[in-house]
Parts: sequence; C-alpha cells; structure tokens
Amino acid sequence: MATETGTWSERAASKWRALERMQVYQVPIVLGGAIAALVGVVALGPSLVAERILGISVARAVFLMLFGALGLIGYGVSKRNVRNGMIVAGIASIALLAVAGTTVGLMAGALVLAGAIWGFVKSL
Repeated sequence: MATETGTWSERAASKWRALERMQVYQVPIVLGGAIAALVGVVALGPSLVAERILGISVARAVFLMLFGALGLIGYGVSKRNVRNGMIVAGIASIALLAVAGTTVGLMAGALVLAGAIWGFVKSL
C-alpha cells in the first residue's frame, strides 16, 4: 500500500470528490450524524460552564456527539458493506431518538433513520 503524498489542498480536494460519489441514501446518514456531532460539540462548552444554556445537559451533549459519530461510522462502513453500514446507522438513529432526545437529537435521529431504512431497502 503506497503512502499518500501531496499537499494539504490536494488531499482536501480528494475528500470532496469522494463525497460527490456518495450514494443518495447515504446523504441523510452523513447529514444527521454530522449535525448531531456538531451540535453536541457546540453545546458541550456552554453546558460545562452553565448547564442548560442551550437546553442541552452535559450528558445529552456527549450522547449527541457519541451517537452522531456512530452515524458517521455507519456511513464509513456502508462504503464497504451496505447492509452492515445501515445496521450501524440504524442503531445510531435509534440511540439518537431514545437517549439524546432533544429537538436536535430527534431531528438528527429521524434523518439517520430515514437514510438507514432507505439504504437497507435498496440493498435487498
């Protein structure tokens, strides 16, 4: 396996080109996982200072980050094996809906679940 060499801009452009080749059913998974993880990171800082500034406790912010990242891992797995990736994304979506049940958790969980169901049905 060759080591990837190149400038930072070439590597970043390569990552964007990989996103262009993404299957349509993977878009809600990536979008929901990224939203959950990003909001979890953004909400964690203020919630450590003064809990419930954004209406998200420390535990829920950590759960948003954790299960959002799990949704993104499901996307990564789905590039190799669609069914296994959809199972991982489905677990992440149910966890987002049940455990990180804030408004953001519910919306992100619904997005990831829609993508997981769509991809699983497409893989049959």
